Amino acid sequence: MLAMLPVFLSILLCFPTLMLHSKGEYVTQEAQFLERLHLPAAGPESIAFDAAGGGPYTGISDGRILKYVNASVGFLEFAITSPNRSKELCVGNGDVALDYICGRPFGLGFHHQTGDLYISDAYHGLMVVGPNGGVATQLANAADGVPFGFTNALDIDTNTGMVYFVDYSSQFSVNEFSASLQAHDMTGRLMKYNPESKELKVLLGGLGGAAGMAVSKDGSFILITEAITKRIRKFWMEGPKATTWEILKEFTGRPANIKRNAEGEFWVAFLVGDETRSCPSQKQSPGLRITGDGMILEAISLDTRGTISEVAVYDGKMYIGSPYLHFVDVYGWPSKSHQ
Repeated sequence: MLAMLPVFLSILLCFPTLMLHSKGEYVTQEAQFLERLHLPAAGPESIAFDAAGGGPYTGISDGRILKYVNASVGFLEFAITSPNRSKELCVGNGDVALDYICGRPFGLGFHHQTGDLYISDAYHGLMVVGPNGGVATQLANAADGVPFGFTNALDIDTNTGMVYFVDYSSQFSVNEFSASLQAHDMTGRLMKYNPESKELKVLLGGLGGAAGMAVSKDGSFILITEAITKRIRKFWMEGPKATTWEILKEFTGRPANIKRNAEGEFWVAFLVGDETRSCPSQKQSPGLRITGDGMILEAISLDTRGTISEVAVYDGKMYIGSPYLHFVDVYGWPSKSHQ
């Protein structure tokens, strides 16, 4: 995400007391590198697959959403989020000054009943595009009269079809990450969008840098990662605790995106990297697999160098998202028990 993030991350990495994860016993798993899927621009922040298993799909820094076809074809353009986008100006350009014109898609999620792709664009808000791609339609850029500052992660309840997404902050944009940390901003929000009624509802406010969110497999709760307050909140949607929240897990590092796997567990990515090369080169442990109760099951170790934003697991493979890298790295496990 974010213009000043590489410098900030280098500071974090040079202090050994700033450990990434909370205390506890868990297994560190050495992920096996499988392949590198190259992109025409940087920033595959989030990963998605359609109902037929097509993909991965990802948004990149020049405003396009791409679909991976195969090894010989690579990635092809699937959709764009800005109707005023200029191909000559935007394609391959990662200049943050052009983000509003070109679009900057972050969160992606397919509605498997309709085939529509829902998008959280950092500048243009909640959007949707049909199964054949094209120019996305804006659904919302504000809630309760308050404009979105930085629309971030998104997930869809596969049982109900409801769309859930977070606004990182209503005060700071995608390129003001460092400023949001210094201000200890607590204006992030969790929202729900009903595709049938078109109703948009704020479920929870006061979030400290809403970086990621994921709906549980049974739809009873949502986990939200907060980069500023370094924690995960659990928001209950059903049961006796419905509409209440609790702090599920606290960390000493900053969590980024969170994704649910097929088993109903969650993969949490952490904002770690070695962008400036100011620290000794070393393998990072940028992701944790946790339960819905917050129990850490394993950590992963990757060969990928750079800032990691997402660990997305699909069909026995791990796809690594990043706000800066020009590729999506794909990993596997020695044992399928760790997927």
